[in-house]
Amino acid sequence: MDYVTKGYEPADALKYFEEISAIPRGSQNEAAVADYICEFAKAHGLEYYRDEVHNVIVKKPASKGCENVPPLMLQGHTDMVCVKLPEVEHDFTKDPLELEIKDGWLTAKGTTLGADDGMACAYMLAFLAKEDYVHPPLECVFTSMEEIGLIGSMKIDAGKLSAHRLINMDGGTGAENQSVVSCAGGQVYNFRRTPAWEKAEGEAVSFAIRGLLGGHSAGVMHTGRGNGLKLMARILAAVQAKMPVAVASFTGGAKMNAIVSAADAVIVVPLGKAEEAMETAKKIAEEIKGELAASDPGFTFSCAGAEAQKVMTAEDSKALITFLQLLPDGIRYMSQEIKDLVVCSSNVGILTMDGDTIDICDCIRSSEDGMKAAISAEMETLAGLLGFEVVRGICFGGWKYDANSKLRALCADIYEKMYGEKMEFEATHGGLECGEFKSKIPDLDIMVIAPWAKEAHTPEESLNLESFRRIYEYLLEVFKVLCEEA
Repeated sequence: MDYVTKGYEPADALKYFEEISAIPRGSQNEAAVADYICEFAKAHGLEYYRDEVHNVIVKKPASKGCENVPPLMLQGHTDMVCVKLPEVEHDFTKDPLELEIKDGWLTAKGTTLGADDGMACAYMLAFLAKEDYVHPPLECVFTSMEEIGLIGSMKIDAGKLSAHRLINMDGGTGAENQSVVSCAGGQVYNFRRTPAWEKAEGEAVSFAIRGLLGGHSAGVMHTGRGNGLKLMARILAAVQAKMPVAVASFTGGAKMNAIVSAADAVIVVPLGKAEEAMETAKKIAEEIKGELAASDPGFTFSCAGAEAQKVMTAEDSKALITFLQLLPDGIRYMSQEIKDLVVCSSNVGILTMDGDTIDICDCIRSSEDGMKAAISAEMETLAGLLGFEVVRGICFGGWKYDANSKLRALCADIYEKMYGEKMEFEATHGGLECGEFKSKIPDLDIMVIAPWAKEAHTPEESLNLESFRRIYEYLLEVFKVLCEEA
């Protein structure tokens, strides 16, 4: 094939990047790229392992004289987010990416580039093929389906790995000297109840919450933004304190990991009580508006007369309102070591009433497994007391900040010596594959490093070629120092 990056260094890693860019590899379509990696391993006489979800592990023995150095795991994911411009004709299930270089940046024509995380795959393939360098035993881990929930790393068999040190090279980073030092694990729940329904008798009123900013529960939880479902439950509880309330409908939210920005409810109150119910609701809404003046200045609440044919029984209505009112939501614990880092939180993300069944989806996040277990127990206890079925969903591991990480200290020192710039460290409340590997190998020492890339998950995604070269050379130096200090 003709290589767009011909003349750029490192030629070997860039060659492999272009070759995997010719293979469609959207999430859940990683079989072909896994085939490529396995054939590569066979061609180079390397030990490899492939599982049923197309994770691939390839092992390379240490260079001469480094056989007794502890092994090092390198890791990245093979799948990419597939997004294109509306006017571009591209089938991500069969068409290769069309690469081009603009002012020192590698990009794709009208589509995502897949540098997140093709650059990690390219590095690993280059290091596996390369012979003339000093390195410890390498265990290169190519995971699948990262972009749709860390699925590959959840399913990987850690028994196939012997390394207790990991360099993760995930894409989507900012400057190359930025590194992540912690991430949250998570537990997703669905709480379900099938209520009894009866004919509506009384006056129906509709309530609507709008204008909340919402946002990703991992990225903006620390801002204290309001959750529409929790706020609506607060309003309904206030009305319920003054009169009987029967719920006809109550919905809100679209994703378990997004703070709810809008919620709707229709309730039925006794004849002659509709006006009082609306006035009570408006009063609570005014209190909420004041409380959210800084975090959600666009908050609005509206109410009006409505119609309802059937409602939940009084018992089921009270159980739903009380459960949502008491269900833990928002920040649970902030880090005492890293400014503005949320250690533990929960997000009541979705409430649906499909087929007359109530379904509430909640996502707990925590870098501390003990805190995650504690809040899980609280939720399950509350659900049991109020008659909700508990359905456990996906559970992903967290990575707690380790102030004494030897690998991170060594890598930071090497970077500063090579490039005269200190590394910057930050933690995330989001989930990363590092957390899954940490949960499987508790004493795993982790470092995260990647070249400068920008606009991940968009058609403007691009990879800085000079940074790609610098990190390649940096990793070679890390391998060498690990061998020298063993």
